[in-house]
Amino acid sequence: MVRFTKKEATFIKSRPESRVATVSEKGWPQISTVIHAFDGKYLYFATDYDTKKYSNLLKNNRIGVAIDVYDRQPRSVLVQGKAMILEEGAQFRDAYKLLERRHAYYRANPFKEGEAPIIKVLPIRKVSAGL
Repeated sequence: MVRFTKKEATFIKSRPESRVATVSEKGWPQISTVIHAFDGKYLYFATDYDTKKYSNLLKNNRIGVAIDVYDRQPRSVLVQGKAMILEEGAQFRDAYKLLERRHAYYRANPFKEGEAPIIKVLPIRKVSAGL
């Protein structure tokens, strides 16, 4: 299990968005921006059932996540891990509460179990820079 430093955790929580990379059937990366929540161990984001990232994760649960700022002092936390798809149950509800608390978007656009999956990222490797 990867442990995040206090600086890494603070940085991840300070950034509302991140970029996720999944792997297509043909081995090509697919990258998209998501809004995430972080509980200190795992990253979470919601997606829709008709997205490429969701269909990629059904076939290959490897995922990369970049939380970064590129300015005068670039900072980043890069994570490689495994994705777990949450569609219902206690883990789904807990993750949804994190997302809802963190982002006005989810308060304005609520969804229920079975309407959209939440992806839980289980970090296996990480590297940070500029923190």
